[in-house]
Formats: sequence, structure tokens, C-alpha cells
Amino acid sequence: MRLLLAIPSGDFMPVQFVKSLTGLERKLDRDGVNYEECIIDGTLVYMARDKLASKAVNDGFSHVLWLDSDMVFSPNLLEDLMMCKKSFVSCCYNGRRPGYHSCIFKSIDLIKGVERFEEYPREPFRIAACGFGAVFMETEILRAVMLNFKTAFTPETNLGEDIAFCKRARDLGFEIWAEPNCRLGHVGHLVLYPQDHDKWKQEMLEAVNGRA
Repeated sequence: MRLLLAIPSGDFMPVQFVKSLTGLERKLDRDGVNYEECIIDGTLVYMARDKLASKAVNDGFSHVLWLDSDMVFSPNLLEDLMMCKKSFVSCCYNGRRPGYHSCIFKSIDLIKGVERFEEYPREPFRIAACGFGAVFMETEILRAVMLNFKTAFTPETNLGEDIAFCKRARDLGFEIWAEPNCRLGHVGHLVLYPQDHDKWKQEMLEAVNGRA
């Protein structure tokens, strides 16, 4: 196996992700895994993903481990995903915005939208699509999608780049699986107010408006 760690990133990475990535790479080094890390920032996420997909195909990598730069995971991440013995497999995790819904999807429909798994089976299970927080796949899937669709991750109407890719891969006959025993943390942000926050917010707005 020749593995690409493919990481699209914004302008900064949470320290929790950096610690997770460091732990993972130490484990890969101990296990003698032939891997290369590639981080692409400074562009739209789907463009970064397309560049990473092209690198994986053109530079001869056999597999890709996609990692979003706001995830928290175990050093055993690759080992856990490979135990599923599937060519396209995702961890299970939730979104970081209020509602915190699952990022693992039962179905996708351009009109009706998506249906999510909110509870997971105990064994690996087939899915319609997934977010790309942590996804392990054979590079041949990327090659096939790029050859047939001229893009890997360009979004479609009502579909983000990751779900659009999953739809294309499934249209070509590839299966997508989720490993329920491999779960991720998702770094999020909350706005915190004092206990009497409604009164405090009103006083703050009045003070700001008074200064304006």
C-alpha cells in the first residue's frame, strides 16, 4: 500500500486536529506504512479536494485517507478503517453546528434532500453518502470518477462536494460503507453568555447603539 493523507484545510487548524494527526503519523511510522501527507489550503474546499484527488491518481498512490482539519481521531484510525475490508469506507461522526446531526446518509435526493442515520448498526453497513471527515478509499475509485465525470468533487445543485462525489461513485457501481466502531470527534464553536444572557445581550446592544 502507498497511502496519501489528503487534508484540505482553511487558514488554521485546531490544536485537537494537529495532536490527532501527529499521533496517527507516529503510529504509521511505527507500523512501517508507506505514506505521504499533503495539505492544501487557501482555496475552496472542493478545489482542494480535486487537487488532492489528482495528486493521488497522478503520483501513483494506491489508497487515500481523507481527513478534514477539524476532526479528532485515534492513532489507530487507519487500522480501524482497514478492518472493514472495503474499498470505500467512512468513520461515523456528527456535524459541528447546532442540531449536530449525523454525517452518514441513508439516501440522497436532489428534490427531497438527504436522510441521515441517527443510530448506527453494530457492524459495518452500506450507506448512500458520507461527509469526508475521515474516509479511506482505493485510488482507483477517484480515477474512475474523474475519468467519467471530468471532476471528482465539484458540487452539484443542492449537494455539497463530498455528497456529490459519493453520488458519482455510486452511479459507477461503487459501494460506500461506514464503520460504526470508528467514531470521530468534530471540533465546533459555541457562543457563551453569562447566566442572565438575555438581559446582558440587551444591555450590550443598548450600549453599542448608544455609542453609535
